Parts: sequence; structure tokens; C-alpha cells
Amino acid sequence: MRYRYVLFDFDGTLFDTSEGILKGFRLALESAGIPVGEDRELYKFIGPPVIPAFMEFCGMTEAEAQRTKKVYRSYYESEGVFLCRPIEGAEAFLRRLKGQGRVLSVATSKPERFARAILERFGFSKYFDFVAGARPDETRSDKSEVISFVLAEAGVRDLSSAVMIGDRKYDVIGARKAGLSCIGIDTGFSEKGELEEAGAVAVAKNYEELSRLFEGI
Repeated sequence: MRYRYVLFDFDGTLFDTSEGILKGFRLALESAGIPVGEDRELYKFIGPPVIPAFMEFCGMTEAEAQRTKKVYRSYYESEGVFLCRPIEGAEAFLRRLKGQGRVLSVATSKPERFARAILERFGFSKYFDFVAGARPDETRSDKSEVISFVLAEAGVRDLSSAVMIGDRKYDVIGARKAGLSCIGIDTGFSEKGELEEAGAVAVAKNYEELSRLFEGI
């Protein structure tokens, strides 16, 4: 078994959380006087930490981004968090890997409490040995920091025995910074070629294809 340790991103990889996230970002941006078009224009917000996303994509100062984040977070905590569903094929894939004796973890830039709540709500908690995300004070939100934390918690010494699975370039880049390879899964939220350009070692179109990639590794 080449990859004993398998780390998963959360938003867009395990769960389609787009409904709650997009509604929250739309509300937050409109509160800041920024017009928003089609939902597709907001896909870029799914994946990166909130503050850097507002600053990069909207040209906000950190103070402006902090104010806008409060509007987003207020909506997401009260209504948006459970507007989601598992990605098709994800649970069957997790069940298969768990049955093979692999150690599964979640490494997300999403606040950890939200990831844990969703996993519990949908009965996914049983598949994961470790779940890590951003702390309540928004520290440990950089993907590489989260991945490194999971690796330390899991006691991974040989980085070649671990792999990251994610749907955005942030997962690939974060994994590389932490010393891991990343396999991309294109669930519809990344730009064309984004995962390949970021350096994913392989890209699967869905969990069925990802399952075939894992045969023998």
C-alpha cells in the first residue's frame, strides 16, 4: 500500500457546500456595495480562506475584508452551514479506503467546527481518524499549515506514504508546501486546467475515476 495516509479537502471535495457558501458571499458582497452576477462568478470563493479571498478578488483592505467577513459568517453560522450535500461517490470511496486499513483525515481551511458539524450530521465522522481546519480565531487557515498539523497528529514520518485529495489549486499548492503530492478531483468548482497547472500528480473527473486511480496504490 503506497498511500497509507489519505488527506481530504472538505468544500467541493467531500461535500458540495456551494449553496450555503454562495448565498453567504452574495449577501456579504452586496452589503459592501459590490454587485454580484451569476453564481459561477462566486466559485472562486470556494476553497481559499475568507479574508485573503476578499482582499485578492475584491481589492479590499484587511479592515474592509474583516467587516465583510462578519456579514458572511453571521449568515453561514445561522443558516448556510447545512445547505450542503455529499459529493456523489464520496462515501463509497471513503468506505472502501477505510476497509483497506488506510488512515483518513480531513485537512480544510474551513473552520474546524463547521466541518465537524457537517460530518456528524451526514454520518461521515466514522470514516476519519483526524479532522483539522481553521481555529475559532481563524489561525491555522493556510492549507499547508492544516496539512502539516494533520501529518504531525497522525504521526506520519514518511511523507511518500501520504497524499492529499482536493478540488482546487489551493489544495495542490498547500500539499506541495507541506511535502505531499496531491491528486485532484474535478467536481466543477475549479477553472479548466487549474489543478494540472498547480501541479496535481493526477486529476480524476469523479470518485469513480478516483477509485480506479487508487487501484494498486
